[in-house]
Parts: sequence; structure tokens; C-alpha cells
Amino acid sequence: MGRISKRKGTALKEIPEHKKQHFKTGIYARLSSNNDKKKNESVEIQIEIAKKFVEEFNTKQNRERMEIAKCYTDLGKTGSNFNRDGFRELMQDIRFGDINCVIVKDLSRFGRNYLETGNYIEKIFPFLGVRFIAVADGFDTGKLGNNTKQIASEIKNLINEMYVKDSSKKAKIQLKQKREEGSYVGGPPPYGYLSQWDGKIRKLVPDPCTSMIVQLIYNLFLEKESYAGVTAELNRQKINPPAIYKKKKEVYYLAEDNNYKGWDKSSVERILQNQTYIGTLIQGKTSITARNEKNRKAKPQEEWTIKKNVHQSLIDSDDYKKVQNIREKIQRKTAMHKNAAKSYPNEEKNFKLVHYCGEHGRKISEKELMNILFPFMRMVFAIYLKKIKYYIECGKEIIEKHKVKIQFRQKEIEKRLIRAIEKEGTLYIDYHEGKITEEDYISFKTQQEKRVIDLKKQKEEQEEKLKKIEKASAKYLTDIRSLIKLKNETDLKKEMLENFMEEIYVYPGKRVEIILTFASDYRKEGKVIWEK
Repeated sequence: MGRISKRKGTALKEIPEHKKQHFKTGIYARLSSNNDKKKNESVEIQIEIAKKFVEEFNTKQNRERMEIAKCYTDLGKTGSNFNRDGFRELMQDIRFGDINCVIVKDLSRFGRNYLETGNYIEKIFPFLGVRFIAVADGFDTGKLGNNTKQIASEIKNLINEMYVKDSSKKAKIQLKQKREEGSYVGGPPPYGYLSQWDGKIRKLVPDPCTSMIVQLIYNLFLEKESYAGVTAELNRQKINPPAIYKKKKEVYYLAEDNNYKGWDKSSVERILQNQTYIGTLIQGKTSITARNEKNRKAKPQEEWTIKKNVHQSLIDSDDYKKVQNIREKIQRKTAMHKNAAKSYPNEEKNFKLVHYCGEHGRKISEKELMNILFPFMRMVFAIYLKKIKYYIECGKEIIEKHKVKIQFRQKEIEKRLIRAIEKEGTLYIDYHEGKITEEDYISFKTQQEKRVIDLKKQKEEQEEKLKKIEKASAKYLTDIRSLIKLKNETDLKKEMLENFMEEIYVYPGKRVEIILTFASDYRKEGKVIWEK
């Protein structure tokens, strides 16, 4: 007995910590955007299962040790592709050498795409020196003999991929059926409406608080024929825009709130073009591929689901047609301005910035144009040369205000993006726990994805605006220096005029519209109409 005890003691001798192979472990958990109805699929449960595995592993193993470096999660993300924020962060840490072991609850939590999942497990992870473990499947690339499980894991991944495609197909069929029945399958109802269930049909009903605001917008537009006019009146009355109303459920701005966030042209235009307000539902304009939920594609109009008179209208059809006619007229006018005819050919040596507008506008000679421009520019110089210093300070102040405004807008969009992503995750938990139906969740998700894409586009637009302001700031100082030099000039030259003009539009009757470079970037007064 003594000998046996001695041999056992030798076999169980603890290996020093520094001689053990250490694994910097990353736990990855994903909550599917499809039909995961099992309670043990929640990210918290998945992480706990992985942590328990690590704890037991460290207790049993004598030559290896795992240390949990970080947990990575993707909430409400499909397993059909790897375009997920949490997974991208995991891969970045792997490339930096911070992680060399990945643990998931099972293969389906890692991914349901057969080809991509197999590529990561069999090629990418081994190349990067990463050990991969799927706890529930007993899969561990660090164990001898796991190559024999390759076929089994391939079959399981293939089944997972078939499952996600089948679920996606069923969801699309259900959505199409709901649309054909006249059910509203979008996310939050359009401004001016609420949604309520009529049996199995989700219908839109007028919102007693905001339906009158929609009618006011149409009446104002018919009266003013201007987006800016409508926007100004809504902001004068301190009416909260749709996003604020949705959040606070207050039609009008409250004094105790922070800064009033008013309407803009795009929010007014969206309401004026929406056929929902005449009782028509247009749905199914886009589709999502099974392979990538973010790959939203526009469908041809003949594939849209259009149902008329499915709910109470807020706007008379005749008034809606009148509004569309006004919008088309505004669009034509804008297009004429943007797509004005090009300037004279270079060989005529005329101004490069001249555009001739209108079907009956005729080209005028350089001499005629100079006779129009010189008196005007002399008047402009006479005004600004007297207050150069003031104009410099004023311009800098305006530029800084523009930058602050854009940066503030960027932060607001970032916050809205974060809230949108968080809300999607919260709603999935509600669906997972049976608080909302599958139809409601799919409807919301479709609308939410569209909103996230729109917010990202807005973010890019703000970044582009900030770049333009930075560029305009440098240009502003150059223009001011040119103005100062003009004090010593006895005559104005064509090249100098071009330095101060951004565009010149010539209309019939020698009516000239001039947009000045040193003003148009910062203030509306940059546009000047001048007639000879």
C-alpha cells in the first residue's frame, strides 16, 4: 500500500504555473435574429456555460490553463453571416495577439453558414494559432482525435444553414400574406397614425394628437408652395417633429425641455409624399437576402404590395394630387438651376462660371457681361473694403458656429444609432420571452434596419459637411486677402472677378444671378440678383 501511495503522489505532482500552456480565452455568445425559442440560448446563459467549462477545465487539466480575457456578444444578430460587431471585435483582438482560444456554447451560436463556419474553424483559426471549442458539441481543436469529428461538425453546420434559410423563407411568406390582407407590417406607425389590431389584421387609425398636424402641413404647403415656408411655421408654433413626439409623446415643445429641436425640409417632404395619408398602404418595396440581412435590395414596383382604402385617410385625394403637382414644379425649378447649360467653349475665353438658364435664354457677349458685372462688384468692394477687420471676425464666427452645429448633429445621430441598436436587442428579448408576437418582431426589425441605414447615411452627410466647412474656412481667408489687395488696384480684371464668384446665372432679359464665393459658403446673402 505504501508503494502505491508513493506512485500516485508522483503522478499527481502539480506542474509549476510558468511551465503550463496558457490560453488567453475569448468567450463568444450570439442571440439569433431568427426563431431561437429555447431559454438556454440567451447570451447570459451562453457565457455562463462557457465560464463553467473554463473553471472545470482548469480544475481537471494539469498541463494547460485558460484565462478568460474578454466576452464578446452579438445581440439580435443572425448566424447566416459573420458581419457582426462583436465577432469583428473578437477577430481584431485575435490578430493583435490578445486572444488565442475561442469558446462558444455550440457551433450554431458561432454561425449557421456552412461554408464560412467551416472556413474559420478549419483554416483561419489554425493559421492564426487559435484553439476553438464548442462546449455542447464536445468540439475542441486542441484535443487529439478531433479530426475524426470533422464530418459530424460539417453535417451539423449544414443542417444549421438549412434551418436559417428555411426560417427566413417562412418569415417572408408570412410577411407577404399579411401585406396582401391589408395588414400594416411596418415598424412604428407613420406620424399622424396609431396602430391597433382588428382580429389578426393590424390597422392604422388616426392619432387624435397628431392627425391634425398632418392636415396643417398639407394646408400650409398648398398655401405657401414652399417647404421652407411650412417648416418655418411649424417651428414658429413650436410643434415637435415626429422623432421627438415619438419619444416624449408631446405634440408641442415644453418649456422645461432642453433646446427645441424643430422640423427640417426632409421631415416635411416625407409627410407630403407619403400615400399612407390618403388611405393607401405601399409595402414590400425592399427585400433582404437570406445570406446577408443587411444586403437590402430595392424591388421593382410591380412587386410592391399596394392596397388602397385600407384605413381612414387624413388627406383628401384631390388635395394630395395638388400637393404632388406643386412638388413636381419645385423639382423642375431646382433641376433647371442645377443642370443649367454649360458655359461658352474655352476658345471663346469667356467666364468659366457662366450658366444660361431657361429655354429662351440667349448667350450674351463677354463685353455685355462685363458691363453688368463691373458696376455690381465695385459696389460690393466699396461696402466690404470699409470693414475688412469686422468681416474677417464675423466670418470666423459664422464658420465656428457651423462647425459646432455639425458636430452637435453628429453626436445626436451617434446617440440615435446606439438607441436604435439597443432597442432592437430589447425587442428581441420581449419576443424571446413571448411578450410580443413573431409578426410584430419581424415588422419592427424590418423598419429598424431601414432606420439604422438612414442614420448611417445621415452620419456620412454630416462628416462631408464638416469637410466642406474646413475647406471653406481656408478659402475665406484667401478671398479676404484678395479684397485687401484691391485697394491698390486701379482697375478690376476678369480674373479678380472670377476669384470672388462661385456661379453666374444669366436669365432672359439680361437678368443675372451672382453667387459670391466669399459669402455663399457662410450666409444666405451670398446670392444676389442684379439687373443692368
